[in-house]
Amino acid sequence: SEITLITNYLDYIMKGLFHLPDKYRVEWPNTGLKETKARKIEGRARQPDFLVSAIHQLETNGTLFVGEVTSPAEKENVHKNCNDLIRIGVFMKECIDSALDKGADIKVLGFQCIEYIIDFYVMELHAPGLYIMHHIGQASIPTSVKTMTHFVDEIETFLTVRYILQESFDNFFNKLCSPKEQAKKLSFKCETLSTPSFNQLVSKTRNVKRKC
Repeated sequence: SEITLITNYLDYIMKGLFHLPDKYRVEWPNTGLKETKARKIEGRARQPDFLVSAIHQLETNGTLFVGEVTSPAEKENVHKNCNDLIRIGVFMKECIDSALDKGADIKVLGFQCIEYIIDFYVMELHAPGLYIMHHIGQASIPTSVKTMTHFVDEIETFLTVRYILQESFDNFFNKLCSPKEQAKKLSFKCETLSTPSFNQLVSKTRNVKRKC
């Protein structure tokens, strides 16, 4: 199950690399993302499996990193995994918009973990309505002593993600402490596509042999 994968493997790695209680906090929430509440979306559609929240004045005040997890039992469920990747992109976009409203132009991170493989992404707003999501790299979760060597070989990917997280936090925190000017890219924001609009782009059928 997802819970087993998270508690036995992922939580140790994510907290070890991305949890600094005086700056930002790793969470596995069972509640909706604050940044999506403005769109009044209810239920699973606005609940990421993972997030890293910035701390300001002892409270969480913005999301810098989101993630979705798929258990080994669901690794072949292409429909679910594709939808999860879309959801990650939507969450990242809305976190960027929320940060811009607070005066900060930041990069937002995301990851998708399918079984024991993690893909990391970063999104940045480059021009009016142009949110670009880059693939940073892929890494594997060690499940035994034998697979630890792969984790060591791929540590550079994790360190790159941590560097971007620290950079985004510093930018975001500085703007929260001295909110004098609005973000330069505030005018670049655009509305997030609604669920009906996405349904027009993504077929409801799960037949992988269907015609495009």
